[in-house]
Amino acid sequence: MQFFISGWFWFLEGILTCLMVVGLKFYMEDKGIPMPFWKWILFGLWILLAGFTIAFVGTSLGEGEPTAAKLGGILFGLTSTISGIALWRILLTGRNKT
Repeated sequence: MQFFISGWFWFLEGILTCLMVVGLKFYMEDKGIPMPFWKWILFGLWILLAGFTIAFVGTSLGEGEPTAAKLGGILFGLTSTISGIALWRILLTGRNKT
């Protein structure tokens, strides 16, 4: 569990987050889906929720609280997953069907 309290974990999480944002931008452009500022704000809030979920589990494991990590991972993981699915449906609104 030493990996979760090292700087490498957070460095890799930051790189993956940046790749996800850039990938979403290019994907939406390729599919012809408009991305106004409010969709980016919703996406940013979801990124914060997903990052909080990972941080909570990693911090709980680092502090030697596996029960808190498990229960928090289930609670926040389900919340992140369900809100991510809902967000994806919202992001696809307004797409140009060709």
